[in-house]
Amino acid sequence: MTQLSLATPTQREEIYRLRHAIYAAELGQHAVNPEGRLTDALDEINEYLVATEDKSEGAILGFVSLTQPSVGRYSLDKYFERTALPFPVDEGLWEVRLLTVLPEKRQGALAMLLMQAALRHVAVAGGTRIVGIGRREIKSLYESSGLVFHGKTAVSGAVTYELMSASVEALTQRAFEIQPLLTRLLKRVHWNLPFDAWPQKARASCYHGGAFFGAIGADFSQLERRRSVINADVLDAWFDPAPAVQTALAEHLPWLLKTSPPTQCEGLVSAISVARGIPENNLVVGAGSSDLIFRAFSRWLSSESRVLLPDPVYGEYAHVLENVIGCDVERLPLCRTNGWRLDTGLLAEKLASGDYDLCVLVHPSNPTGNLMPRAELEAVLTEAHPRTRVWVDEAYIDYVGREHSLEPLLETLPSLFVCKSLSKVYALSGARVAYLGGAKSEIAELRRWTPPWAVSLPAQVAAVRALAEPDYYAACWNQTHVLRRELAQALARQLSGVCVEESVANWLTLYLPESTPTAQQLCELCSHRGIFLRDLSHTSTRFGSRAVRIAVKDHAINEKIVAMLAEILAKP
Repeated sequence: MTQLSLATPTQREEIYRLRHAIYAAELGQHAVNPEGRLTDALDEINEYLVATEDKSEGAILGFVSLTQPSVGRYSLDKYFERTALPFPVDEGLWEVRLLTVLPEKRQGALAMLLMQAALRHVAVAGGTRIVGIGRREIKSLYESSGLVFHGKTAVSGAVTYELMSASVEALTQRAFEIQPLLTRLLKRVHWNLPFDAWPQKARASCYHGGAFFGAIGADFSQLERRRSVINADVLDAWFDPAPAVQTALAEHLPWLLKTSPPTQCEGLVSAISVARGIPENNLVVGAGSSDLIFRAFSRWLSSESRVLLPDPVYGEYAHVLENVIGCDVERLPLCRTNGWRLDTGLLAEKLASGDYDLCVLVHPSNPTGNLMPRAELEAVLTEAHPRTRVWVDEAYIDYVGREHSLEPLLETLPSLFVCKSLSKVYALSGARVAYLGGAKSEIAELRRWTPPWAVSLPAQVAAVRALAEPDYYAACWNQTHVLRRELAQALARQLSGVCVEESVANWLTLYLPESTPTAQQLCELCSHRGIFLRDLSHTSTRFGSRAVRIAVKDHAINEKIVAMLAEILAKP
């Protein structure tokens, strides 16, 4: 295990020798000297954070240096005039420099951990902004942490640096957004620093988008503002609920609001059973899939449990498993170069081992947007060890057709559970309705831990009416594919150099070239114009800092999105 700590005097001497080996011998930024030692005037007053092998005075694996404002000078003064800096040089400005990881450790996570340690050091010390210069070759690493590049470069030896900075508040917010990843990494290190790895009030929930409510107003006092914003940062349906749903709610709304619903949602369970062909005793309902995730996982798992999880995956799973329950989560890495395809051979091997208490699969995958052939998944699940529960999230399966669903396997695979949200595909996101199908005995236990009135009466009525309108919704889902294709083609025509990848459901992904703003910057620029998109680096670092997700809307709104993005990205 690696240890993070403040550097001792002895370790500083080792750091100076490592600096010579890397910055003089390897990068040619300084002349090689016979002492094999590299230091400068700031070292007398700088603080070093160091990563070592986890033992007393263990070998150094990486380090980072911090310069506080009271010093009065910074390393970047050698390259840039202070009057040309695009931020104030004040008592809150800290410089983070010399982020260094030994060559044999550069493929790991040490750099990210050292950056988190530096951020927490500065935050606890009262700093308000961090500045530094970053190597172009690892620009994406800095951007993924929330640092913003300012287009100012400096050359030292064979290395080109770019000026970067960000407020401590923004960097802390960014750390919260990738908290599942950082939490997983922090489990592998001994945090031996005189401050916590997280603020005392660390985020207790998963980030799901929905930033558009900042423009509408979270107090709902001016709901008419909704007409001036485009909420493409969440995957709500572009179409309205079926007319029968709207009629039932409109005609009976006062009664629906003041009346207690059926205690165990009996009518809703019956309607789902008929529509999906699943026996009622094999169903439990909840107020959205998140309700079922929290309820089931908290009953099934503990901090001793081992869980298999694809990466990237819908963020609620990593949050609940790692931040709420504290499970040992193993990632199955997905890669864009092969279409984010899940390695079913590797999955089969792991599921057959019986080493895991739970495996989570999202089918079709969210956020990558691809669909694995049902036959392949069925073959894997049939050979899985019976002790491993397999949770399959099919929130978007209706967009591609029920023939792809794994629900028919529930009758023969007692360790399989299929979770279905009715929110997205039935235009009921505000109502919050979902169900879980599984073995009768397991479902009975979950029902025992289900509170009465788990789904509101308006939501139950809306869901029952929606399930009775298959033709209306099938037409909406088919039209979604048309709209998505039109949007993708328009974006590809208008946005030079941007790669557009369609999902099989109601969204697509943009991959931005280096010449454009990052995903975070683009989403901020769009939000100022009332269009809200999703920066996918919040979900997984495997997306890097240049992936933006756009939910499909109707034709007119899609045209506005295209026009706005073309305007923003056309600017130098």
